[in-house]
Amino acid sequence: MGAQEPAFAMRERVACGAIIIELHGELDILAEQELGPRVDALTERGRADIVIDLRRVSFLDASGLRLLIRARHRMLCRGGRLRLVRGAPRVSRVMRVSGVDAAFDIMDAFPPVPAAPSVPAVPSAQLVQTEFAPTDEAGPRGGSVA
Repeated sequence: MGAQEPAFAMRERVACGAIIIELHGELDILAEQELGPRVDALTERGRADIVIDLRRVSFLDASGLRLLIRARHRMLCRGGRLRLVRGAPRVSRVMRVSGVDAAFDIMDAFPPVPAAPSVPAVPSAQLVQTEFAPTDEAGPRGGSVA
């Protein structure tokens, strides 16, 4: 990475009712100082389920571990749940050697692939399309939803 670009990044999204925090790059002291307040804000929202995705983390040190442990503590204090998506072998090794891996619910992927539902197929002729008309100037402009 260039001299002006940070060696880390964070993206958040919602999937399957959980806040997904995707961490990228090096989770070191600089990343913890920059990303810590953002992670704190997400764990403060009162959401019951947060998943931190470590698959794109290339480096993890004590500061990165502190970020994860603080997020776990904040979620436990609020009655929520924090899960991790397993990182690269190097990241997993740091967590295992430091002894913090046992404190987390670690998954191999998220969102989990749901089992195929046993719902009978509906012929396309039976599908209903609903039209929405605009109700005012500030409302939707129309369109259809299948």
